[in-house]
Amino acid sequence: MKKYLFIILSVISMSVYAQKMTVTGKVTSVKDKEPIIGVTVLVKGTNQGTMTDLEGNYSLSNVSGNATIIYSMVGFKKQTANVNGKAVINVSLDEDVSVLDEVVVVGYGAVKKSDLTSSISTVKGEDIKTLSSGNAMNALQGKINGVQISSSGGPGDAPRVIIRGVTTTNGSDPLYVVDGMPVGTNINFLSQNDIESIEVLKDASAAAIYGTRGSNGVILVTTKKGKAGKTQFQINTSVGLQTIADPKMANASEYEKVFKARYTNDGSTPIWNTPEGSTGTDWWNQVVNKTALIQNYNISFQGGTDKYTFSGSVGYFKQNSQFDTGFWDKLTARFNTEYKFNNVVKTGIDLAPKLERWDDTPSGLFSSAMRMDPTTPVYRPEEAWVDNKYNNYQRSYNNQVWNPAGSLARQNYSSDEYGLLMTPYISVEPIKGLTLRSQFGVNATFRISDTFIPKFYIDNLEQQELSYVERKFNTQVDWNWTNTANYMTTINKKHNINAMVGYTMEKFSNYWLTGSRENTASNIIELQQVNAGTQSQKASGTDQYTTLLSYLGRAMYNYDNRYYLTASVRVDGSSRFPKGSKYATFPAVSAAWRVSGEDFMKDQEFINNLKFRLGWGRVGNQNIANSAYLTLMGNADYVLGGNRIIGSAVSSVGNTSLRWETVEDHNIGLDMSILNNRLSMTVDLFQKKSTDMLLQKENLLILGYPDWNSRVWTNVGSMKATGWEVSLNWNDKKGDFSYDLGVNLSSVKNKIIKLTGQAPLYTKELNSGNYIIRNEEGGDLSGFYGYTCDGIFQNKAEVNAHTDEHGTLIQPYAKPGDLIFRDRNHDGVLNADDKTFIGNPFPDLMLGFNTRLGYKNFDLVANFYGTFGNDIFNTTKSLYAGTSGSNVYAGTYDKVWREDNTGASIPRLSVNDLNNNYTTVSSFFVEDGSYFRCKLLQLGYTLPKNMIKGLGVRVSLSAQNLFTITNYSGMDPERAAMGGVTESGVDNIGYPNPRTFLLGVNLNF
Repeated sequence: MKKYLFIILSVISMSVYAQKMTVTGKVTSVKDKEPIIGVTVLVKGTNQGTMTDLEGNYSLSNVSGNATIIYSMVGFKKQTANVNGKAVINVSLDEDVSVLDEVVVVGYGAVKKSDLTSSISTVKGEDIKTLSSGNAMNALQGKINGVQISSSGGPGDAPRVIIRGVTTTNGSDPLYVVDGMPVGTNINFLSQNDIESIEVLKDASAAAIYGTRGSNGVILVTTKKGKAGKTQFQINTSVGLQTIADPKMANASEYEKVFKARYTNDGSTPIWNTPEGSTGTDWWNQVVNKTALIQNYNISFQGGTDKYTFSGSVGYFKQNSQFDTGFWDKLTARFNTEYKFNNVVKTGIDLAPKLERWDDTPSGLFSSAMRMDPTTPVYRPEEAWVDNKYNNYQRSYNNQVWNPAGSLARQNYSSDEYGLLMTPYISVEPIKGLTLRSQFGVNATFRISDTFIPKFYIDNLEQQELSYVERKFNTQVDWNWTNTANYMTTINKKHNINAMVGYTMEKFSNYWLTGSRENTASNIIELQQVNAGTQSQKASGTDQYTTLLSYLGRAMYNYDNRYYLTASVRVDGSSRFPKGSKYATFPAVSAAWRVSGEDFMKDQEFINNLKFRLGWGRVGNQNIANSAYLTLMGNADYVLGGNRIIGSAVSSVGNTSLRWETVEDHNIGLDMSILNNRLSMTVDLFQKKSTDMLLQKENLLILGYPDWNSRVWTNVGSMKATGWEVSLNWNDKKGDFSYDLGVNLSSVKNKIIKLTGQAPLYTKELNSGNYIIRNEEGGDLSGFYGYTCDGIFQNKAEVNAHTDEHGTLIQPYAKPGDLIFRDRNHDGVLNADDKTFIGNPFPDLMLGFNTRLGYKNFDLVANFYGTFGNDIFNTTKSLYAGTSGSNVYAGTYDKVWREDNTGASIPRLSVNDLNNNYTTVSSFFVEDGSYFRCKLLQLGYTLPKNMIKGLGVRVSLSAQNLFTITNYSGMDPERAAMGGVTESGVDNIGYPNPRTFLLGVNLNF
């Protein structure tokens, strides 16, 4: 009986499964439980399928009861479900880390990450917005190998970005391209919350498609776009405080002790001017605030349908300075929309208006606060006060430093900048695989800058005899029209072709207008305008234009996703070069072999991806004056017989033989991932070499011109940058715990190969005519050049023993406690022949370490960055000398050499300094600038979804620049890396990077 019952039930079951049925369900994300739009839902073994709708729902009809359904979407792991007669099947898809970043933006297009043959690094928007900064590039520090990013803490200061070293003395800034529109060398105007991703094109095989503008690398910024589905809103806020370390200067008592010791050590009577009973002033705490407010707010939305998508955002960022005055803020907005007329035509537009404001502080205020005489009070005695409040500040008793509190009070320089970035486009796909696209971009900015210097008198050396008022107008309008045709096809399932041709036209316009007068009736704010001035009326203005016409093309081919070949070419024509040299061609070629795609690799499971890359390319540089090849005349008024005569003279000397500067690049790379894509590695070796380097040099053949007109743009030589990069990343998930660990290392050496007919280039003076940096043929870029210091004379016998072969003193004015300068050629005379390279500002090694940990609703982000082997020329060491009555570091008296302190490393105190301890460029000033810094430590908590229905909430606490490990004695080792590439590594007391503490709240609904 049981046997027959089993047979009957089996037949009934088979009949049920053989029947056709409708299966419905919903597909959501494992990560956030949100519905996933556009998931492909396919019945296995058939072509029967559908896609999920805006709510993640799907419906399949005529499905067999024993069928298997496959759910797939890019960025998620494929999943299957057996129907087993069920009419409702809901599934959740997990993210696939190995393919999440599958699409990478390249110049004038996008490709799969697996198809890359060049060196391109990508950082996603989620990793950018974790660090609160006015410039998104600060968030990339330590996250991209081979890219050195250095910043200061000044409000509105843009970081210095160097991609794979330096091959020109003519600027190192990369080109930024935002949504296909080149925007120059600064992206301060962008809100980091608006960024979807940033791609860095590091080698010429990737950047050559940008030709003359790609010599220093290219950074592609893709902003967030609308997505089909219900409208989503995000609100991101962060508010915090910034603080900088107190350098600890001497108090009034120690200052007096050091001041008088300088005289007595030289056998002189101290000239001490501080009145009896004067109280001390801590000038640092008087002028520099302990904390400064930083704020960042952003609200954004996105949504749309299958035909129409939109997104928008409004953001506000403000960073106060560490002084009572001074700030930078920006109001940004971004709106974009795209409309599909049909399957052939779509059009869209991106609009990004902005407003930036600067209220600047006087330059050198940190230095003044450190050097000011601490025995001097802030104000004169009240009985000496006058109506002009700027006259009531006390003049320094014992040095010539201007009263920093008075300088801060008189500060009155501000700028407002309005701008609009607009990029409308249209795309047409007339046949399958062929896309025609036309985009017209406009980037316009208008800036107004006002300066007012009030009339004041403190004494003859600290005064402004007549008030001065100035207004500057600057308008920049850049437009770019880009037209491309892109064709993609696959032949016989193995031959994959992606070809693009196009052309661009660009024009850059720059207009300046300046007006100024002196002697307003008073200092009141109503009279702080040019019309109120009564004397010395001046006005000037200029227009500048540059045009660029380019033709470009690229072909990408891969066979069976194993063998890859990419070739590109760009022809640029620039108005900056003379006839016969206006056009230049920039080719590139790269190839790759995916070893892991070979048949002999398919049976193993350890290696998931193994690819070798090889690339070569040329890029150019046109960073010269618009009229560099023209000799121009300009105004040159003169006085004759007491009368002002309007005249003219040569304003710039041209060179009709100018040629393009060219950089040739070679790259070898390896990409590998193993252990189910949990561990990935990238290795690159590269070399860049420039030829026909452009430089303004002295032209001795030009006679009769003023000094500033005798410099001519010339092709002078070549430079080379050679280096390597390694990055490792490990990510995994174990139950509720997930982690992502990444480390990257890189090294670059910069060499000057040739300076044809050019004497060594000297920059950065320690004092008048005494240069710190020397660039010469065959040497390192921006090397410190001076005397080698062999310590300190400990006694008179050592001074007397420092002689030439005839017994003549090499340092005749030296005394015990003075520095010993090496006589390198042993001729008994210290002169230029004894100087040598004493330091290099560029690091031997750059290191980034980044980690993201997650446990249930908690997450922890930690980012670290460091440079090693770089030197800093620390001019702040002069603050141990008390030169010209300057204040000194606290503890100076105990650190300097004295007869009872002969083990000191700081020279003796001296008012005359006849040995020139502090006015000679020497290795005494050179320190190891290596440092390792915690850039970000952030702890976040995301509220459970069911706590507040329909609202996602994340709260975070962050610390930026939390700690720095370094042996450098100055304020900030990173700050010293700012400035031009030929002026790097000199610390002149700039704005240091502050330590920042922030509270953040993110809402999604």
